[in-house]
Amino acid sequence: MREALNQLIDRTTVSFHTVMSSIRTDKADFQIQNESDYAIGLAHGMILTGFMSDFKDYSKREPSQEEMIEVSKVLIDRNEELREAIRKSE
Repeated sequence: MREALNQLIDRTTVSFHTVMSSIRTDKADFQIQNESDYAIGLAHGMILTGFMSDFKDYSKREPSQEEMIEVSKVLIDRNEELREAIRKSE
């Protein structure tokens, strides 16, 4: 599942310029004050949701707390890469 998680992060990173244009368009409606903070939270949410969905489809169960801690570690390790994708989209 680690490989699937990394692929999900890769896809999110590559496509984030599209998400950023949506954030800019809806910034006032959602009262977004800091685009990059909002964007990194959104990216993490997208990745976590995608991972949990893929995990359930593959394993037929919810991920354990330990497994989610491992997911968080991978996200932390790749956080700067996600932030760089956000900066490039600004």
